[in-house]
Amino acid sequence: MKDDLSMKPFQIRYLLIVVFMIASLPVVASAQIEFDRPKTEQPLENPYTIGVTREQILETAKDALKKCNIPIDEELSKANEGKLITKPVIFSRGVTTRSDLEYLATMPASDVRNWTQGRYYLEITALPLDQKRSQLFVSAHIQGRIPDAVSGNKWIDGQSNGRLEDEVIRGLASKLLGIDLGFKKGGNPKRILNCEY
Repeated sequence: MKDDLSMKPFQIRYLLIVVFMIASLPVVASAQIEFDRPKTEQPLENPYTIGVTREQILETAKDALKKCNIPIDEELSKANEGKLITKPVIFSRGVTTRSDLEYLATMPASDVRNWTQGRYYLEITALPLDQKRSQLFVSAHIQGRIPDAVSGNKWIDGQSNGRLEDEVIRGLASKLLGIDLGFKKGGNPKRILNCEY
């Protein structure tokens, strides 16, 4: 009889521990699950239809490129046809070049190349739809530089993944429309890589 009484407090204590552990499982599980995960925004359409004239788009693009020290190639650009082409701009050097290039483009055989620099040039085209609307089209050309035993250095073209184009379209459209189209609301949506304009 004495053994039965001594087992009861042990069983009750054991039962309380088990109940406490089961009750704490949802707390631990919810700490690992993020219920309010931010949704990833889809890139804007390229070409992006905007309610402004072609001339307004070109002037805004020229102003933004000038503020960001991105030179326009006057020989290749055809402003009267609505096309601006920039000169190549080096955006990365050194040990981070590989990851910077892979962030913006798919580079050929990037796992075996020793990238020393990354550069891009932009083609910005404004196509008129009617008197009040135009389409803004942006194309980015990403290149990586590798050391070459024969020619010294060689630029290799990569296939852009659309990040840089989307960033330029969001910035220009935000500036033209006066609204925030950036990913981070409240931030400065008008930027090209590390240049805010």
